[in-house]
Amino acid sequence: MDPQFVERRRYPRAKIEWPVTVKTSRGTTSGYTLNLSAGGATVRLQDPPLVHETIEMIIRIPKIDRQLAVKAEVVWSTEDIVDKELTLPIIGLNFTEISDQDRWLISTAVAKVLRSDNLVPTRVVSARRALEKVLKKCIEMDL
Repeated sequence: MDPQFVERRRYPRAKIEWPVTVKTSRGTTSGYTLNLSAGGATVRLQDPPLVHETIEMIIRIPKIDRQLAVKAEVVWSTEDIVDKELTLPIIGLNFTEISDQDRWLISTAVAKVLRSDNLVPTRVVSARRALEKVLKKCIEMDL
């Protein structure tokens, strides 16, 4: 492992492909998540936003016909290194505004995928504490 690489994720991440619609400074584009956590996502888009741009995104959860509305910052992009004729660019997002209920829904989906794949998320204790905090707020708000 590269000694300069430090895992900074606070939440477990799982491969979840859900359709998204992204509103950027250049307009609206659609794509899908490649992986997802309660704190961010990796998304494949036709016309990606610029790094450090703040975007609005709608994530559609197909099985429960639910939409999640989040705001996020683009933290990295492969737009400059992929051949646009062969594949679509990928961006990394950090959620900056997301409701507690939507964060809980994503956490639940990630946990379900990780359990079904027999994967153990890194930093399980931190993830569990974060999830407990979100659940407590949801109960307090009667969600």
